[in-house]
Amino acid sequence: MDSFRSSLISLWLRLNILASLFLFVILGSWLPGRIGGWLFYLTTTEAIFETAVRVVFLALIAMALATVFTLVVAPLLAFMPSSRRRIVRIVSGIAVVAELFGCLAIVLKTVEDSVMGLAHLTWFPVRIVFALYCLAFAAVLCLPRRRKQLVASLDDILTPKATRRAAMATGLASAALVAGEFAAGKLVAVNSKPTRTARPKGPNILLVTFDALSAEDMSLYGYRLPTTPNIDEFARRSSVFDNFYSASTFTTASVASILTGLHPSDHHVHQLHGSFALSYAAKTLPSVMRAGGYATGATVGNPTAHFLVQGIEREFDFLPDFPHRSQPFLNFWDATEILHQREPFGSRTSEYWDLEETWGGLRAQLKKVAPRRFSGDTKYDYSPSASFAEARELLDKMPGGYFLWVHLMAPHDPYLPDAPYLHRFLPSGEVASWWPSPTYEPKDQPNIDKARLRYDELIAEADGAFGAFISELDGAGKLRDTAVIVAADHGESFEGGLYGHYTEFQNRPEIHVPLIVRMPGQERGCRILVTADQTSLAPTMTDIAGLPRPDWMRGESLVPWLNRDGEGAGEGRAFTQYLVTDSIFKPVNAGTVGVVDGRSQYILDLATGKGRLRSLSEGHLGRLDRSAENPALAQKLREEIYARFPTFPQVGA
Repeated sequence: MDSFRSSLISLWLRLNILASLFLFVILGSWLPGRIGGWLFYLTTTEAIFETAVRVVFLALIAMALATVFTLVVAPLLAFMPSSRRRIVRIVSGIAVVAELFGCLAIVLKTVEDSVMGLAHLTWFPVRIVFALYCLAFAAVLCLPRRRKQLVASLDDILTPKATRRAAMATGLASAALVAGEFAAGKLVAVNSKPTRTARPKGPNILLVTFDALSAEDMSLYGYRLPTTPNIDEFARRSSVFDNFYSASTFTTASVASILTGLHPSDHHVHQLHGSFALSYAAKTLPSVMRAGGYATGATVGNPTAHFLVQGIEREFDFLPDFPHRSQPFLNFWDATEILHQREPFGSRTSEYWDLEETWGGLRAQLKKVAPRRFSGDTKYDYSPSASFAEARELLDKMPGGYFLWVHLMAPHDPYLPDAPYLHRFLPSGEVASWWPSPTYEPKDQPNIDKARLRYDELIAEADGAFGAFISELDGAGKLRDTAVIVAADHGESFEGGLYGHYTEFQNRPEIHVPLIVRMPGQERGCRILVTADQTSLAPTMTDIAGLPRPDWMRGESLVPWLNRDGEGAGEGRAFTQYLVTDSIFKPVNAGTVGVVDGRSQYILDLATGKGRLRSLSEGHLGRLDRSAENPALAQKLREEIYARFPTFPQVGA
């Protein structure tokens, strides 16, 4: 008779290797496409490292699953001593059958997806094929001889020696990964910060940026709904730039431009999960501010932006983790930090979002089983009030002479405002679907309009939190010697068949963002018409601080334009780049580059050399091209792009 302990261990080892095999099959169906994306911004060694991270993580998940199922069966092993061997064999057999069914289904699904993609099939044939597969598998189980062969098919990997080796390999690999990440993290020496000099002569600088806030949905810029009453009030004593544009169409590249004064083709953060090269850490705004005597701090609510900033965290005196509500997933992420430390290579951002995607998929399945327990949607649940609360805490810690950057996740999708902002613009009962595609058909415009109203409600919530924050600082006298700058990383589109952001179309609502500057003691507001982009932010802040602009910053300071009410029409240029299709290891040769001259916009496709010209009033129509109507202007703006970026390939139109 087998002992209880030996039976328990034998069952656990078998379930562990079966769970590992199943999870690795899932990984194998998903990983090739991911690796293809990684190689645009990670070296081959880093891609191998990221693969190892996921393999080890899944192996540990398999151990956890094996433990749970073993504990479920443990009472049977304890109270039926004479049947322990039989129980282990039966449970193992059921697990093998489930394993084979699941693995073959995954392979079938992978093949089907490939065929459907090539043949443009609908979902209907897929269900038929899967139903036939289930019937065939059930038929095999009904045949005793075939069933026996099926159950015994994995006996070679379920031997005591094989199962023990698998468990030992997982333990050793996990230890090696943790030790390797810990050692690599020490190479960065994040705690070795430059010594701060005497307090600077310039004012404090507070930079507030909103994620995915389009100027076109702000009442400050003429939107029909009262979305930003608090920002409107703040702007009455500020300089408002009417023609300010993002340097890219998604967060990572735009934030990198805000922090460097460089375009994406210069700072090489092209990908959503991209990061600063170690050599760029000193070529950032916070490094310049620290060198000028400023205490530097940041609270970054968007995880993607936060992980980008963590790559240069030695340039910040204060950089807490991103603010968030208590969520099971985020708690799990924090608890497993030992497996995703702040190593100087790989992509912690990719690890975060891959885990979040997995968690979201699991939660969706659990919601089907227990809808009440798993109701609601917590994705991107980073409230603007939480970001400003953390900003207040940082201000209490920071000495005079500070540069503080507050980046809010709001109003980024999927637009989940809290009460009392929910239903402010979209009545209760109306459904505002989150639209995952960047394009839509004209017939879908009513649904997109509803999504826009929900987005506007989230803008109102962010605006309310901003108003409370500024009012509190003003009341406490903390803004007397502080320059406050309000901006956004990119916009959001709900027009012209284009939804959201992160597109190559660069339509106006996607790139038109706010810029509001209030200098200490400013009492008179003004509207400035000069055209500029985000590469101007960093040199503007160094200028306000009284610091020389570093030679590597490409943008020009906007300080000379402050208080020049109504001036600047037709002057200046704004350049926007979408280079997500380009590898950071090769010369730029793909993606789109756009230029705005204040009246018109021209967008150049680098790979084909084709361009699209349109007036700004038609800038929401991403596919519109008026080049044939004004070829001279199209050619002029095209030449300006090549003059600004002479290393771009010049392909014939």
